[in-house]
Formats: sequence, structure tokens, C-alpha cells
Amino acid sequence: MLSELTVWIIESIRTHGILAVILGVAIETIIVPLPSPLIVMAAGYILIPQGPLLSVLYNSLWIAIVAGLAQTIGSYFLFFIGYYGGKPIIEKYEKFHGVSWKEIKQFQKKFSKSKKEDFTLFFMRLLPIMPLSVISGVAGVIKYDVKRYSLATFFGVVPRNIFLALIGYNFGELYSLMAGRIDHAETIMTILIVLLIGFYIIGKKTGLFDGVRKKFLN
Repeated sequence: MLSELTVWIIESIRTHGILAVILGVAIETIIVPLPSPLIVMAAGYILIPQGPLLSVLYNSLWIAIVAGLAQTIGSYFLFFIGYYGGKPIIEKYEKFHGVSWKEIKQFQKKFSKSKKEDFTLFFMRLLPIMPLSVISGVAGVIKYDVKRYSLATFFGVVPRNIFLALIGYNFGELYSLMAGRIDHAETIMTILIVLLIGFYIIGKKTGLFDGVRKKFLN
């Protein structure tokens, strides 16, 4: 089904141009298994005409801005699920994962006071291998300020999209192969994030972190 959806979106880009790009990136921002870089790379291949460098850069920037707006709006779906649903879920299943809402709030305060959270979010949005959907959900759970979240997300995905659009333009019909490799790296990154969260939960439940902390403090 996902492959059919991907083919339909790409064919729609050929037919409807930038409007299909808006729909495609909004969908891929929400649906995790859909290859994240594919839509923008396809747009670069299909919509950027051969021409002088300045014209190519202008068209890639246009695609990147429009796609970035759609990605930012699309990311609100998982962001607000985390924003409003994170606390009830964490509190309900605290006995299973061992993480309290109080600890989430403490992390949020430390993260906010560091004054680096906006740059951190911007940087994570910038990297093509970082999973957009996972980041959106986590940002919602820690109740990231909506305005700052929107700005950091948009200004992070725009240069990311320029890079992907130019890859699509330069690699031609090989863009789907390149998109698959980038998506594979993104999948690995998603697994690593899930494993880190799992390791943290196990460490909390087993008291491993407390034991290590006491050992080093003593």
C-alpha cells in the first residue's frame, strides 16, 4: 500500500507540480514508513528544469520553502498528540516504564534553561537522516513552545530540502536509489533513538543509573 501511495504521489507531482509536493510532504511527515526524503528529491528531479546555476538554485529554494511549510504544518499532528497526550500516557503507564512526569518536567526546565534547545531542534531538522516524525512527537511530549518549535522546524527543514532537491536534480532517475539509502540511514537512526529510550527505561526500572551514580559519587 505504501509503495502504491508513493507512486501515486510522484505521478501527481508530474501532473500537478508543487501542489502535489505540498500534499506529499504533509503525508510523509505523518506516516513514518513512507520514505522521508523521496518526495522532495522527486520534486527536484521533476520540477527543476535544466538551466543556469542561479535558476536551479532559485527553483530548489522555492521547492524547499513550500515543502518546509507543509512539513511544519504536517508535523503538528504528532506534535500535538505528544503535547496533549504525553502526560496522561506517561502517568498511566509509569509503573511499566519507571519515568515520572516530574522527571519529564525537570528535563524540560534544564533543556529550556540551556538556551540551546532551539539550535538543537534546528540541527536535528537539518540532518536528512534524522526522523522528522519521532522528533515531532518527542518535542510535543516535553511541551516545546509552539512558536519556537514552528520556527526551528521550518528553518531547519528548508536547507535540508534544498539539499534533497539538488540531489534529485543532479542524480536524475537515480534519485529513488539515493532516497532509499538516505531513508535506510534514517531508519537506523530511528532504531537507535528507540534503543536509547529503551535503555533509559530499563536503567530506571532496574536502578542501574542510581547504582552508577552512587559508585562515582562515593
